[in-house]
Amino acid sequence: MNPPAAAPFAEKLAAIAYRPGPYRLPNGGTLDSYFDPYRLAGDPQLLTETAAALARLLPDDTEALAGPALAGIPLVTAVSLHTGLPAAFLRPTPKEHGTWQQIEGADLTGQQTVLLDDTARSGTSLLRSARLLRIGGALVGTAVCVLDRDAGATALLADHHLVLRTLVRDPDGAR
Repeated sequence: MNPPAAAPFAEKLAAIAYRPGPYRLPNGGTLDSYFDPYRLAGDPQLLTETAAALARLLPDDTEALAGPALAGIPLVTAVSLHTGLPAAFLRPTPKEHGTWQQIEGADLTGQQTVLLDDTARSGTSLLRSARLLRIGGALVGTAVCVLDRDAGATALLADHHLVLRTLVRDPDGAR
């Protein structure tokens, strides 16, 4: 997405999906604002616009999409509907009944798969999801997020042969 289009989108995203902080992070740090992916997913117009913008970030060779529960599911579904690409959904742990699967939906074996999620901070959750997909047979080289909190995800993912593409960068998230 080019910078002129990014500014109005970022403003709309901020107006709908940000909540004032402080917000406590898993590592004990705090943020002054919280990006609420459920407000984004709950707004049909913003979700549609976000899906179109995320679709523009997909590599040309993308064959499938995958997203982790819970926040990644509406995003991957919306981008799948926008692009016509098959989608899979990642559980945090294998289902303890039925199929016992951790990856549900489309068969990703041998497919160039893009991992979609709401935010990137340190990159550890994206890396965990990418590893799960790779173990499951997907070819994963790109992760796409709505918001990069600019706290190390790009470097961590690059160390594991993953490119991170994002719609909006938030340098205030690095605290």
